[in-house]
Amino acid sequence: MERMIAAAKEYNRSGKHRETLVLLGQAWAEQLRNPEDSLQRHAFLRGLYYYAEAALLDEQFALAQQAAERFEAVLTDAADHEEIDQDIRLMRLLLQAVASLTGSAEECRRGLRSLNRSLGYGGAKPEWDVRMKYVLALADCLDDNVIDGKRKLSELTPEEEALFTEPIRQLNRRLEERSRLDFRALRAGRRAFVEIGTHDAWIAQLCLSPGGTLVAAMHQDGELKLLHTESGEEAASFSDSKALFEAEKASEAALAFSPDARYLAVGFGVGMVKIYDLREQQLHAAYDCPGLDWEQLDDNAYYEEYTYVTFSATGRYLIVVPTAANYDPQGDIGYPIPEPYRTFYCIDLESGRVVLQHTFADRSKIAAIAISPDEKWLAVGLFGKRMTIWNVETGQCLYDDASFVWLGLPSRVGMTQTIAFSRDSRKLLYAARETVRIVHLTDSFRTEDIPMPQGRVCCALCFDSQDSVVAAQYVHNEPAYIVKYPSGCSEEAMLIKHDSQDVDSIWIDEERGELWVYSSPVLQVRNYSSGELIKAYDPYQWSYSPYAIGNSVSVEPKSGMAAISFRSKIRLV
Repeated sequence: MERMIAAAKEYNRSGKHRETLVLLGQAWAEQLRNPEDSLQRHAFLRGLYYYAEAALLDEQFALAQQAAERFEAVLTDAADHEEIDQDIRLMRLLLQAVASLTGSAEECRRGLRSLNRSLGYGGAKPEWDVRMKYVLALADCLDDNVIDGKRKLSELTPEEEALFTEPIRQLNRRLEERSRLDFRALRAGRRAFVEIGTHDAWIAQLCLSPGGTLVAAMHQDGELKLLHTESGEEAASFSDSKALFEAEKASEAALAFSPDARYLAVGFGVGMVKIYDLREQQLHAAYDCPGLDWEQLDDNAYYEEYTYVTFSATGRYLIVVPTAANYDPQGDIGYPIPEPYRTFYCIDLESGRVVLQHTFADRSKIAAIAISPDEKWLAVGLFGKRMTIWNVETGQCLYDDASFVWLGLPSRVGMTQTIAFSRDSRKLLYAARETVRIVHLTDSFRTEDIPMPQGRVCCALCFDSQDSVVAAQYVHNEPAYIVKYPSGCSEEAMLIKHDSQDVDSIWIDEERGELWVYSSPVLQVRNYSSGELIKAYDPYQWSYSPYAIGNSVSVEPKSGMAAISFRSKIRLV
């Protein structure tokens, strides 16, 4: 029996996997259908693993899945009364991942992430490491992700390649063949991405321009790059902020293009704002709002400081809010909220004058801000406290409601997508504590509420062109729901039971009938009518990290495009 297993292992390594299928076929399996003792069971499991591996190498996925299911049944029974060695456990992990390749998107995500975590933590024998890397590269190949598939195989050592020689050679050949496909056409069909960027430093933040012709990337060394999305060629580069990053006065940034894509606003530190003229390729203006670095703040429990920036619909105003992306609850000993995190600025860009500024007295930080498309109203929400609406021209606060949402997540203390205006500026939508509230701005600020299910709160929302409300519902340790409420109706239509418990942002592309959903770090494209998954872009599948992955995402729904940062590169989907 041991000789048969050794032979099967060698057959698979040398590309003779069909010999394994014959050697360990149905007749052999029948002899040990119900192995009675521990030695027989472990031998049977090893043989069954190599049989499933051979089926995978022969692209008989259904047969590989059947063998994986049989393996799982025998192992589950054995695990109840005997110790299972590490090799068998790794075989199980591999077969679960193999079976997931033909399963649902969620099953595939779980199976591949389990391999990523195992590789990230290390400690496995080289023969299992190389097989895990092979399965992950194969998954990339099946997903038309040639870039990561080829990279993973190129990182194998000669010693690892020798342990699985022929399958690696054949997969490299398949990837090389796929690399000759038209990836821009595949990308248009939501089957693949293209990668651009040549700068070495990892990306802190990126942003697509209106229309999606440019993408801006702030790298972690302070270098700001602008690239043409069609060609990947550099359009402009600015190095004047590198000293701030090198001195650790800034580490994060926010980016925003003006509506005509002529200007780019960059916000970092605590209220440091720069505006670049992209036509002239020079700094256009700089603002201190208040213009501090983190060391100049009063003691607090927030970190990853940046300054949120956004332009109004015509580019007349720039909205500025100093904030921070993360919070350390264990480090909070009752610190007050720093004043800059309770302050917003509205700047008239033609005059450079701050036309509206306010610091809230509440012990809470600003959670969301939005300016109406007609540039008349400015809406500001404070975590767990107040929702206010301001007249931009007069500077008056005309609506003040003490019921804004509190998400209760340390990673969701930066700016959130919990306020939205209708496209005609007649309605305001925001996340209240137990409802989603609509304010009718032209009807004496009349409100109507959409109740959330018990225990759930809204963590992201938007209007579509018909004033239907799309909202993500969050509750701790349960999947998030994304639901649609038809205009003027509180009855919900379920779009998605999301595989993550939290949703950061949602965007609607009605022209293409698509719904974009970002739950860090995964970006999904779904059918807007049915909620059916079209494609998921998962950075966990792109790497071997067992830890939390932080990446930047920018979606430009009008052009049907998104940009995702991955290390130092930009992936356009």
